[in-house]
Amino acid sequence: MIDPHDTVFFVPPHLKKFKLDLFERIARHIRDLGGTIIKHDYAALERAAGNRIPIVGCSPPFRDAIAKWRASGTPWIYWDRGYLRRMWSKGLPPADHTMPGGYYRWHLGEFQMSKIRDVPDDRWRALRLDKSVQPWRQGGGKIIIADTLDDYWLVRGLSTRWSFGLANDLRKLTTRTVVVRDKESKIPLDRELLGDGSNGAQAYALFTHGSIAAVEAAVLGYPVFVDSSSAAALVGQTDLQKLDEPQRPPREKWLHSLAYCQYTERELCDGTLWKLLQ
Repeated sequence: MIDPHDTVFFVPPHLKKFKLDLFERIARHIRDLGGTIIKHDYAALERAAGNRIPIVGCSPPFRDAIAKWRASGTPWIYWDRGYLRRMWSKGLPPADHTMPGGYYRWHLGEFQMSKIRDVPDDRWRALRLDKSVQPWRQGGGKIIIADTLDDYWLVRGLSTRWSFGLANDLRKLTTRTVVVRDKESKIPLDRELLGDGSNGAQAYALFTHGSIAAVEAAVLGYPVFVDSSSAAALVGQTDLQKLDEPQRPPREKWLHSLAYCQYTERELCDGTLWKLLQ
């Protein structure tokens, strides 16, 4: 269990209004719970690490600090939009009126879930997504690569052209159509994966480094090829060259675990997050 008194929450500079409003709201919650808030000053947060547990989002200037924290065993917390029922979802159904603010994922010492835990199904059932889970699909003539925003690549020290480099590599290995999906695409993910419903237009698989689109694609029954750091790696293929070896394992325990890694703002305040966070 993490004591929020031991945490320091960081609000980055230059946020757009809707993100600033969210960060300021979360900051107020953490302050009310006894945590410390640092705004804009990256160096001050790095100095605080070790005495307090830094809570950071996807902010590129933290790339080196996160590498140091990992190397030294310094605890840190990462938070971001959730895996399931998050706000503004373009794949699975998003949060609704019963889930104010939607779900956010929180992890201790990692960007995404890295193991399947032995947890009950209560939090998964509360999401009411059973009807969204589709059997694993076969066939399909299209590969979709889910790109993501620059901050994702920069905080991991990767090229912002990673997805396009992968597309070039895959076109040398397959005759399937390879499409790079823009992070800001207005086409819902489920519609793009299905195409017009014919086998050739339907997606064979979704490839990505770590976009949460991979989690949604796996729920919808499409095989995924991802980096080992992705939560979808637990049900997907991590060797991006093994085009003909997609993974289609059972997903039940994986879904239960995902639900135990994301929380509402209400659960941040009532202690649920701090009790379950790991």
